[in-house]
Amino acid sequence: MMSSHCLVMLTLIFPLTSISAQASTCNDGVSAVKILGRNHEREIGSSVESTKSQMNDSFPHGTENGAGTTNLGSWKGKSGSHHRHHFRNAHGILNIIGWGALLPTGVIVARYFKKVPLKCEEWYNLHTLCQTSGYIVGAVGWGVGLWLGNSSKQHTLKTHRILGIIIFTSATVQMLALCLQPKKDDDYRRYWEIYHQILGYALIAIIIANIFQGVHNQAHPEKWKWIYVGILVILGGVSLALEIFRWVKPRIKHQQMPFEINNTYTCT
Repeated sequence: MMSSHCLVMLTLIFPLTSISAQASTCNDGVSAVKILGRNHEREIGSSVESTKSQMNDSFPHGTENGAGTTNLGSWKGKSGSHHRHHFRNAHGILNIIGWGALLPTGVIVARYFKKVPLKCEEWYNLHTLCQTSGYIVGAVGWGVGLWLGNSSKQHTLKTHRILGIIIFTSATVQMLALCLQPKKDDDYRRYWEIYHQILGYALIAIIIANIFQGVHNQAHPEKWKWIYVGILVILGGVSLALEIFRWVKPRIKHQQMPFEINNTYTCT
């Protein structure tokens, strides 16, 4: 009886141990699978994060959560500033050519070309051409400047703007002389000529001052400044040469007149 009981106990113990060993082996396999799955998920997550970081490096503004809108806005801002730069250059070029070069050239023609080398009608037509073309070009540049000032009120230059309005108004008044100037036979013709000349010289002085003030607001102020200084040097040199010729010519005529009179007297 004892031996039978021992055999029954041994048969019960050994299968249980094998079953427990198998169960433990299965549990170890499941845990290993779980660990491998977790490691794989971590590797996938790290690869996704690295991919996102690379995309963010390639596109720093992104396209999620309104970042794409920020990128578009910055692009529009750069494009707008680029266009404003071109308009600012156009404003400077037109005003330098119109107000700063053609109008002073018309003044030089009116002062020195009345008798020599042009005739009365020729110098007046040339004077009118210079003043009209300078007024049109300068008015277009002035309009561009007004648009620039109205489009960005944070960078409005009050002094430059006020002087520009004064220049446009005075130039318009001067241009009205083509239609409203008195006739040569009128008594107040002389007073009108004095007023016209004083206003013209004052206008040229304001134009030069305002151009130099506007040049400081350009992208390369030194370059713009020296370009306009060169234009002024050319105009000033021409004016100085014509002024010297204007003062020297009457003296030459005065020295030649006694000789001509004496020759005329001896001939008769």
